[in-house]
Amino acid sequence: MSGACAALAWAAAAEPDNVLDLGNSGTSARLLSGILASHPFTSFMTGDGSLRRRPMQRVIEPLSRMGARFEAREGGRMPLAIMGTDEMVPIEYTLPVASAQVKSCILLAAQHRGETTVIEPEATRDHTERMLRHFGAEVRVSPVEGGRGKRITVVGWPELKGRDIVVPGDPSSAAFAVVAACIRPGSDVLVENVGVNPLRAGLYTTLKEWARTLFSR
Repeated sequence: MSGACAALAWAAAAEPDNVLDLGNSGTSARLLSGILASHPFTSFMTGDGSLRRRPMQRVIEPLSRMGARFEAREGGRMPLAIMGTDEMVPIEYTLPVASAQVKSCILLAAQHRGETTVIEPEATRDHTERMLRHFGAEVRVSPVEGGRGKRITVVGWPELKGRDIVVPGDPSSAAFAVVAACIRPGSDVLVENVGVNPLRAGLYTTLKEWARTLFSR
């Protein structure tokens, strides 16, 4: 689930009629947790065998501080019950490790009163911040004093509005074809309409640096 899809889902959230099966998508599970936690109903999430083994504690901890309640298997694993609330408490939360999924989960949950700030030790992809701004939310980003990370603050009670968006191709998926062409002499590949967000396109930056080094010899 992209930041754009998650922001739109937040605006139209309703109590699910059934258990939400998220297959193998860890991104969907974590972002959707923030949306569901900030609404006053109970939801249940599960996934395939791989997703059920992945810990959700890294989103359960900050969302619990904000006022939601959870029931999960040992280690915070799915299936997961989320008892949400429309009175989420604003927090300031420092990510234990850099994670765009956890950051996005908190930002999507912080759509009520006050200001919620996420401090990330290393910059991560910022699709959610960009899309929340695009839909009308107030999002402030500033560098962490004396460090390489960022402070991301979202102001509650935004008036989100539907807007046109263009969804580019996934740079990670395109990476397989690009790298294959790089290591196969005589290959030529053209990748069109792929996302080039600087915080998501590190592979392409690295390949350009590699090419400059290779051809400068």
